[in-house]
Amino acid sequence: MTVEVIMTTPEHLIGEMAKICYATKQLEDGGKDITSTIVHDYKHLASLRFAYATVTLEGISVACQNQIVRSSHLSFMVQSKRYVSADKGEFQFIMPENISSSHQWVLKENWDNSIALYQSLLATGMKKEDARAILPANTSTKMNISGNLQGWLSFFKLRLSSKAQTEIRNVAKEIWNQLALHFPLVLTDNLYKEYTECKH
Repeated sequence: MTVEVIMTTPEHLIGEMAKICYATKQLEDGGKDITSTIVHDYKHLASLRFAYATVTLEGISVACQNQIVRSSHLSFMVQSKRYVSADKGEFQFIMPENISSSHQWVLKENWDNSIALYQSLLATGMKKEDARAILPANTSTKMNISGNLQGWLSFFKLRLSSKAQTEIRNVAKEIWNQLALHFPLVLTDNLYKEYTECKH
């Protein structure tokens, strides 16, 4: 699984946008960036709607993708299994973590059989959009995800939780790590700890 940040809003603009709500003289504290104060002390998360981040994500399963797209405040572009062919090596099988070798063998056999059947269906003239019905949920996919930081926080709060499924939790951790490089005043270690220890 790989995550690449495509574009972000400069972090200092979060504080700049929020100043309109407050007496900036009291908040600026000698001209410092007020983003941390606004977000973490005042809990004014609406200011995060003025900062955006877009990432591209590869090497995840369709099952994981289906969980990600439930995030109602983010936007998505997803690899189409209607137009992209599994028979040309575009797809791989994403093996679940922490399962026994015997279970891995069963899943690998099922994957190989699914690909063979997919190829035979295409050979008989079936359209890709119909043949994809045979592909398992852990077929690999890729997607672009974009949204404002308040939407991303909602995603992180849900998917970093210890109750989240392993694959999507790993995805959320990697996206967090990448975005924290761009938004260190928002995506703090304390907030990460809060979200990862959340049990909902």
